[in-house]
Amino acid sequence: MQAIDKPRFLVAGFVVAVVIFVLDVWFHGTFAASIYAGYPQRPTAEIMALFPFLFATYVVQLMLFCFMFLRLYPRRGYASAAWWGVWGGFFVVIPNMQFFVAIKDTSWTVLGMQVIEGMVLMVLTGLAFELIYRPKAGPNQPTA
Repeated sequence: MQAIDKPRFLVAGFVVAVVIFVLDVWFHGTFAASIYAGYPQRPTAEIMALFPFLFATYVVQLMLFCFMFLRLYPRRGYASAAWWGVWGGFFVVIPNMQFFVAIKDTSWTVLGMQVIEGMVLMVLTGLAFELIYRPKAGPNQPTA
């Protein structure tokens, strides 16, 4: 099993998590702003007060996702990162499917979009992490 460069992993994982968090917040504030119309939500002030918790969950979840990628795909590569994003991302959004059952007036369309969005975010996470984390090739290390 390949050793993980812990400082490099922590920096790369954190940077990727922050970028994906910002992209997701931006996406929901612009393109998907009306997607949750009629959906039960907290008041805006309460949502803003909980943003630090949301940020912390992103950092932990995405760093664990990246750690699992390193363990499951020791040879890595961009194709592996994208594939891990697709199928690993599907498992990341399974809790959304459970909330779908419990929340009244949630549509199949919203659920489908959440699943696709989650998978796309995880593909972006995997690719960005692979790009940032990849150590420079040493004399006995392949460059691919």
